[in-house]
Amino acid sequence: MAMTKEEILAMEPGPQLDTLVAERVMNHPMPDFIPEDALDLYLVGTPIHYDGWTCVCRYEEGDTPKWVPDPYSTDSPAAWPVVEKLRDMRDKQGNLLICCLTIKSDYNYVWDIEWNYSELSIANDGHKAHRLPCSYEKFPEAICKAALVVFIGK
Repeated sequence: MAMTKEEILAMEPGPQLDTLVAERVMNHPMPDFIPEDALDLYLVGTPIHYDGWTCVCRYEEGDTPKWVPDPYSTDSPAAWPVVEKLRDMRDKQGNLLICCLTIKSDYNYVWDIEWNYSELSIANDGHKAHRLPCSYEKFPEAICKAALVVFIGK
């Protein structure tokens, strides 16, 4: 499923964006099994976590166990593995997708994520700098969107 840059940037932070990041960026598809003791473990405060997914049982949803992605787009600690993955992303030929990733702040709660595509990458566009400025509160969301733009955005 190819998405345009505009479609990616228009997404709201939350489970849908987190699912896309888990599956397309982190390469962790939703598990296709529900552990037998998922409800018991969740009720005692130790939910099962597997490859960026947590098995939850919510009373208002019928206590049926289901997998939810890590909150990549709303939680800075959860977003940091996305930054690490972004730095090491490769194209289908095995070449690094980006050669320079800069994350900087002006110390006024404004962040700037900037990257250039690698010369050898199939995404090479002549060393054009790509930027995604964001506020401090939206930093996890911006990281997720930058990774999706680099990896699947057209």
